[in-house]
Amino acid sequence: MIIVKITLIFILLVLLLRLKTPFSLAVLIGGLVLGIGFNLGLADIGRTALATLWEPETISLSVIVGIILVLSELLQASGQMTELGQVIIRTFGLRRWTYTILPAIIGLLPMPGGALFTAPMMDGVSEEFIPAHKKTLINYWFRHIWEYAWPLYPGLVLAAGLAKVNLNTLALIQSPLTVISALIGAALILPGIRISDTQAHKGSFRALIRMFHLISPIILIILLFVAFQLDMLICISAGLTLSVFNIITSKKLKLIEILKVIFARLSVYQMIFVVICVLIFTGIMRASTLIPELSRLFTNGSNGQVPFVYMTVTIVCLPFIIGLLTGLTVGFVGITFPLIFSTIVPGGMDVMPMAVLAYVSGVTGVMLSPFHLCLVLTNQYYNSSFKKVYKTLIPVSLTVMALAVAGVLLYVLL
Repeated sequence: MIIVKITLIFILLVLLLRLKTPFSLAVLIGGLVLGIGFNLGLADIGRTALATLWEPETISLSVIVGIILVLSELLQASGQMTELGQVIIRTFGLRRWTYTILPAIIGLLPMPGGALFTAPMMDGVSEEFIPAHKKTLINYWFRHIWEYAWPLYPGLVLAAGLAKVNLNTLALIQSPLTVISALIGAALILPGIRISDTQAHKGSFRALIRMFHLISPIILIILLFVAFQLDMLICISAGLTLSVFNIITSKKLKLIEILKVIFARLSVYQMIFVVICVLIFTGIMRASTLIPELSRLFTNGSNGQVPFVYMTVTIVCLPFIIGLLTGLTVGFVGITFPLIFSTIVPGGMDVMPMAVLAYVSGVTGVMLSPFHLCLVLTNQYYNSSFKKVYKTLIPVSLTVMALAVAGVLLYVLL
């Protein structure tokens, strides 16, 4: 019966998303149905939601996400990202891999639909040199290579918190996947592009300095977090402060325009609300009888011992499916990680390999999701064929996932 109820909840989420219900509202409705289905009254659900709002984790994550998005909006509104694209082309020339640089750089700043941010970089390149589906793939794939290891991504932060593992350690262990993702993407996406070195422009040292100045807020965040190991909130606040200083001194935006970006961008508040809704869903799940019932189902009363093969298949498949259905890293992490690390992974087992397994599987589902905002917007921007995009996107994504799963299993078994 419990499997039937869970399946119905997931079907409800899928239907709501297919009906273009905002993800935050769909998650709240799913949480309400989950709570009622698993022995919570409306008053209990309300109290759980209010308690979640005041948890330090909710407040901290919401503030971090808000500052990240404001920083991204400022760099966009000031025109610095457009200038950065021009500087990159002048510095590195028009080579096939040149067009991977800007999506990769901007990928360091997570934002909803952020791939559309860098799409104009290839506006002037004809279909003859880069086909539309290749433009979509380049812009989409190389923006997301950091998803595995860059701790500015809220999904990674949330994953470490829910799995109760160290964020820095998780990011470090998964960092080779960023390199692997870039290499596999280059091997399978870039062939067929006709731009060659003969079209290169000569760069200059001055242009290179300008490029580093434009991304100096990102460099500062990296330096403070990696070298000085400061709290993430301090790091991104410093990055935002430097960005505002650069914009004011360069007279890119007036003060009133900066304040509008910081306080009046609806997209920032919408993304913060998504994070809060996911955390409320998680709180309701924990307060309900779902986790104890699943625990009894999976362990059959055998002191929490789940067969290794069954555990592995569940850890791989569940995040992948939810990632595919939601198209959001925060979504699959918030929905599946409490379940996996409360009922599936037995006590006393090394959690880190299982966290990697679950996270990579979920990210693969997100990358393949037709609901992923970056994929949808980029595809629309270039008017490319979804069929052609998926013909390359599927093998690229599954290859990265297969290598990660094989590596984790070898580590666990050996």
